[in-house]
Amino acid sequence: MDALDALKAITSGKAAIDGIKVLAEYADGIKDVQKRGEFMRIIGELSIKLAETQMKLAEQTQDNINLKEKINALEKEVEKLKNPKSKPIIKDGLYYIEDDGPFCPGCYDNNNKLIRVSEAPDAMKVLGRYRCQVCKAQYK
Repeated sequence: MDALDALKAITSGKAAIDGIKVLAEYADGIKDVQKRGEFMRIIGELSIKLAETQMKLAEQTQDNINLKEKINALEKEVEKLKNPKSKPIIKDGLYYIEDDGPFCPGCYDNNNKLIRVSEAPDAMKVLGRYRCQVCKAQYK
């Protein structure tokens, strides 16, 4: 639902409220108490239905706004993933971006995620100088 549909719904809601007011004034002129009571009951039911419709419209409008915000955020994320500012380059078996890194080649090649590798403790360097905390790969 776009803003134009919401505006139309609000306008029609206002027209319905104005109609109910006219009907209520007309009811004041009815002499027969029983008919007047029935007429007022119908007006009350219509007022409740109108209020429910207005609440649903407000909820739908808010849902629409939230979904548009999510779509915009996802579109920006997709664009960012398609066109990163600078692409990682491999050097000494690890990925680097400009002066940043090193990053795990396994995580980037398999999942397109830049995961920083940490330097292994001296006792563990026999297995590899760097270790990825996500995929647990060792790199020399």
